[in-house]
Amino acid sequence: MRSIQPPPVLVRRALRVVWPLLALTITILGLPVLVAGALASVVDRRARLFRATGLLILVVWLDVQLLIGCWRLRLADPRGASPSWHADHEQLLSDVLDKAMALGRKWVGFEVRLDDVMDLGDPGKPLIAFARHAGPADSLAVAWLLSRTGGRLPRIVLADALRWDPGIDLILTRLGSSFVPSASGAGDDRLAGVRRLADSLARKDALLLFPEGENWTPSRRGRLITRLREAGQHARARQAERLRNVLPPRTKGAIATLSARPDADVMIVAHAGMGRLTGAREIYAAIPFERPFLVHTWTYPAETVPREPAAIESWLSARWAEIDAWVERQGE
Repeated sequence: MRSIQPPPVLVRRALRVVWPLLALTITILGLPVLVAGALASVVDRRARLFRATGLLILVVWLDVQLLIGCWRLRLADPRGASPSWHADHEQLLSDVLDKAMALGRKWVGFEVRLDDVMDLGDPGKPLIAFARHAGPADSLAVAWLLSRTGGRLPRIVLADALRWDPGIDLILTRLGSSFVPSASGAGDDRLAGVRRLADSLARKDALLLFPEGENWTPSRRGRLITRLREAGQHARARQAERLRNVLPPRTKGAIATLSARPDADVMIVAHAGMGRLTGAREIYAAIPFERPFLVHTWTYPAETVPREPAAIESWLSARWAEIDAWVERQGE
């Protein structure tokens, strides 16, 4: 995702108009595949083609529902000046997240479970959540869990390539999430959006970041170790070698966030069960999923979290070592 450039503004606006027609086209093309999948399930008892195709079609229309919901809210309040404008969009996104997770459970066995009680911190303080990034739909699952378990719909830092999805683009733009420019974007301050989000957090808000910057895969881990060695960063290379299930966290975003909000509690989010599904072939072969998406969290009061850059780096590295050890214990 980091290598994909976002669409120009005019293309984004055009996508919002034509997306329902594109969804209809996808559905028409997908129906013969769905029928073929149903017939093939006589041989393939796991019904993988049928399940994957059915879920894809339904998720496309769920995204259309998100887009149409945004249109309705704009028609009801053209200036976006209603006191409930933000809350109405949050409710729309929460409802769609609920439906997405229900579809995932029903069609492919994607089930999210907590292995312990989730501590959301002091309800009178904002929350900053740093999460592991691995496996299919992990950002969706973590966002849903924060929303439904703790009542904190997170404000998310995500790749600006996701602006190609018109529903996600429109609602998250209205909710003030940060679309981070790609690494190749010359002159872009990739931390500007993170700082803006941190500064704007209210006491009930949560900010969700993925410090690894990209999904863990064995090949990415290997390439990162090689790059670090070639760059002479031997200490970070050794750190990456010790971490078997996660990538070393990139700390600039964490430093910008924690420095901006010394009043925020901090949650560390680990998950296991699907991190080894690193490509389309592996995901497809695992359908329906037999293991749950198991989540474990650690929450730290604001006063126990360092705020100086060097201390933040050491603290976050230690937390990522704990995530790695926890994932290892789950036998992923």
